Amino acid sequence: MSKQKWLWGIVVLLLIIASPGIMMRWNAEQSNNSYEIVIPYDEIQTVNKESDLTMDKILSSLKDAGLTTVSLEPLSLKEMEHQGLISTYNESELAAQLRFTPYKGAVDVNKGGYYISVPEDASYQQLIKDSIQPEEVQIGDESFYFLPSSNHRYDLKTPLGYDKLAMDMINKHDLSLIFKVENANNKVANEKIVKQLLELKDSSAGRLLGSGTEAIGFGQNSGNAMVEKLSKAGYYFYTIESNPLKGEDKIAKSTNYNMIRLHSINVNRETKLKLNASIDRTTRAVKERNIRSIFYHIQTKGNAEKNLAETIDYLTGVQKQMPNHFKSGTPELFDVVAVPTWVTALVLLAGILFTYLMSELVKWMPLRITAVVFMSALAIGYLLLKSTIFLQAFALIIAVMAPTFAVIKAAKGSTHIASILLQYLKAVGISVIGIVIVIGLLNGNAFMTGFEAFKGVKLVYVVPIAGILLFVMLELNRIVDQDLKKTLSNTVTLLNRDLKYWHVLLLIVVAGIGLFYISRTGNSGSVSNAELAFRQWLENILYVRPRTKEFLIGFPFFVLALYVMGINRKWGSILLVPGVIGFLSIVNTFTHLHIPVAVSALRTLYSVSLGFVVGLVFILIFKIGYRFISKAIARWS
Repeated sequence: MSKQKWLWGIVVLLLIIASPGIMMRWNAEQSNNSYEIVIPYDEIQTVNKESDLTMDKILSSLKDAGLTTVSLEPLSLKEMEHQGLISTYNESELAAQLRFTPYKGAVDVNKGGYYISVPEDASYQQLIKDSIQPEEVQIGDESFYFLPSSNHRYDLKTPLGYDKLAMDMINKHDLSLIFKVENANNKVANEKIVKQLLELKDSSAGRLLGSGTEAIGFGQNSGNAMVEKLSKAGYYFYTIESNPLKGEDKIAKSTNYNMIRLHSINVNRETKLKLNASIDRTTRAVKERNIRSIFYHIQTKGNAEKNLAETIDYLTGVQKQMPNHFKSGTPELFDVVAVPTWVTALVLLAGILFTYLMSELVKWMPLRITAVVFMSALAIGYLLLKSTIFLQAFALIIAVMAPTFAVIKAAKGSTHIASILLQYLKAVGISVIGIVIVIGLLNGNAFMTGFEAFKGVKLVYVVPIAGILLFVMLELNRIVDQDLKKTLSNTVTLLNRDLKYWHVLLLIVVAGIGLFYISRTGNSGSVSNAELAFRQWLENILYVRPRTKEFLIGFPFFVLALYVMGINRKWGSILLVPGVIGFLSIVNTFTHLHIPVAVSALRTLYSVSLGFVVGLVFILIFKIGYRFISKAIARWS
């Protein structure tokens, strides 16, 4: 016992010494408190065209409501035609229009390409000339630019460059500017866009948001060089939450993960999304997921002025609901979190010792030694090769074993509340050690920005439950404390028993509950409207809500399990199965590495505290029910 205490002490001491790594992340997250709301310029233009409001009036009202930033897409010939700036005709279309005029035959239909009317504004003329270098054609009194089909570098959809008049309008209202960049199908077009971006770089326009499905330069030999030029000029890139572009990971690595996390709210696609839900989603994204940019789309269908009014209500609603320590403005990059190798080495050593301590669940020493050797091999593999996959594998094993071990180690029944509290805190403490090891290893800007992640989230939800089910099965058959030979013998006997119909029914019920449980995990889990309302109420009161499966299911059942085990160990052990959910869930909370550590810690504190209180209520209900059933049995016996 004294040896174990020394080992536990060494594990805790190692983690304390290695705490500067986690503190670096904590400080980087806490100091990054500026956020922005972005609206695309073309949607503002739509409001302008479909209402009597001027662009000045629209932009002024949006800024007064809280708009900080406008995004601007590069113009293409197609977009310029859509805005009414030019008209385009292929050779056949223009020849047909000239058929009954004196200029019949002026167009050579054998020479394929596009005839582009010359725009009135000189800046648009210059943009077309600089980009596609067209031939200039005169037909009567009308001038055209001609883009031959043989020019494979440009077509109607190829990005040409950015609208100078639009930029002047945005700057006039002192709004920040994000340039949207898409990957053209040839490097010449991309290089010209990059050239223009370098010329346009100033203090109000230093951010780039990818458009389409590919990052600029993806699949092109000069892609890295283009990104390097933009980065050296002071540009930094955005990454859209849950919608990464092809090639974006390479940009992230080459820029040392100097990326801003962006969340998109598109009311045109999510037609059932209400105003309050949009506001709630915005504040939650900023305070809980390290999101620093919200891209909001104006409704494009229906009355334009009404759509603008709803957008203004959204902006003002966000300003009112956002916690005070977050400031509206230009988002900042995270400070560099460069964890020293010695810190990681200490956490790995703590993890190896922690693995040895957890392996006491297995009485066979060769297997315990194998587990330690395997974890040591992962640690050495990372220190030699610096491959993140070793850390991710190491962290996964800790994450699935910690809640399992915590529950079994603390499964000592008692009918005294003080003793139950002690065992409860022991289980929480063991889980916290596992958590600290996981977040101590998976640390740095790559994880904070979401480009690297914890691997195996579903396993954290499944393996501990399976482990506790196995423990309960062994406990019910009195083979936990026996030696290896008897354990194997009794296990074989158990497996050879006849299968009853109620066994099958029980398996079906358990499988159904399991499938429902798994379906609710992750971001795509299904949740009822009533539960959503309850969650939002908790969040409004507590800043961040504790997870319902922790404080209403997992922890209370664990507390109840300890009490019932004090009366009947076998029956009480069955309650450990739902009880482990609380512990695996808090471990899982911290494996979402894009969530600030402070938020996860606060959420877990709420869950642990409320879970114990609810557990006491469970005990009270059990005592009342147990007394009632005992009297009923005595009466009928």
